[in-house]
Amino acid sequence: MMDSVLNRSRPGIGLLAILLALPQLSETIYTPVLPAIAQGFDVSESMAQLTMSIYFVGFALGVLTWGWLADHWGRRSTMLAGLLCYGMGAAGAIISSEFMLLLGARFLLAFGISAGSVVTQTVIRDCFSGKALGKLFSTVGAVIFLSLAIGPVLGSIGAMAGGYQAVFIMLGGTALLMSFWTGLSLPETHPGQEPVKGNKGSLLVRMIRDRKIRVYSVMVAGANVVLFGYFTLGPFLIKQIGFSVSVFGVTGVLIAMGSALGAMFNRKLLTRYSGEQLIHWGSCLGVLGAILQLMVTLFLPSVPFMALLLVIATMVLMVIAFGLIVPNLLSSALSEYKDELGTAGALFGLSYYLLIAAGLALVSHHYVSAAVYMPAVFLVIFLLMLMIWSYYHQHILRR
Repeated sequence: MMDSVLNRSRPGIGLLAILLALPQLSETIYTPVLPAIAQGFDVSESMAQLTMSIYFVGFALGVLTWGWLADHWGRRSTMLAGLLCYGMGAAGAIISSEFMLLLGARFLLAFGISAGSVVTQTVIRDCFSGKALGKLFSTVGAVIFLSLAIGPVLGSIGAMAGGYQAVFIMLGGTALLMSFWTGLSLPETHPGQEPVKGNKGSLLVRMIRDRKIRVYSVMVAGANVVLFGYFTLGPFLIKQIGFSVSVFGVTGVLIAMGSALGAMFNRKLLTRYSGEQLIHWGSCLGVLGAILQLMVTLFLPSVPFMALLLVIATMVLMVIAFGLIVPNLLSSALSEYKDELGTAGALFGLSYYLLIAAGLALVSHHYVSAAVYMPAVFLVIFLLMLMIWSYYHQHILRR
């Protein structure tokens, strides 16, 4: 397989990175306005949180739909259609006067922006291969981490400036801007002239039977459960250490710096080592980071600032591990599905998104109000990932 760019018209990396980051930015920018949603629509906080649940439902269905359409309509047309749905969802949210209408608008918004994930990944796989593909996923992965850090900040600014409507206006403006940028700069990268005529049912069966896809789905999901688990459980741990929850937002910047380090290490190491080796090393680093964090929470330093610093430092180790694991998994997962990359990418994405949702639900359902809970969960996840990858690498890849 070539380890460089393929001979095909390529979009700018900046456009690809922002399109991939939009789904995460769109969700994290919305989180700070949940109390305003509850107050503005006169619903309970639990009902307001339903707008987040509906987002993931719309996103999962969108991944499957846009990935399939990318093989039939082409990448560029599908991306523009997704951005159109995204903009319509944002506009609907702005003018919603009833809570059920808001839920529908949130569903449409998520359904549309999921194209930013699955179609962009398909475009990247169209244009890059081998180690060049892994390096590019590392670069855009750093931008995604940055969006996780700045999303809550932008949402808070919008909420203070004009309530939840201001946040939806920001999302609508983003949809308009990205539609223009995509229309002007995104070339059609579909490798064939004719639409793919493969049978989606047979492809699904083939992927379910593919051990590589099953292992890669579990590995991608595990790493993401750790990442989003921090955003779910971290505020409670920070509070237990002795800081207000507002301090948690500052830690997002440090986590973003860790992601940049992970991307940098991955790009450099890929020039000398294989992606499979980096996945193994990343899993080992994740285990080490989780063990150290567990020790910190078992023996919390008497100085709160020192405890906070150590928790964040160990979390940065796990984020670097994420940067070594996920880009290399995503870059090689669909190497045997070149003829149906859009549909295959949709099914692959759907599998690990469902696993991520299930994992986060499990972590939240069994939550225990103790400082050791978060690192203990992360340690179990990384240990399972290391065991799965070691077995797969030794008994499957070496055959």
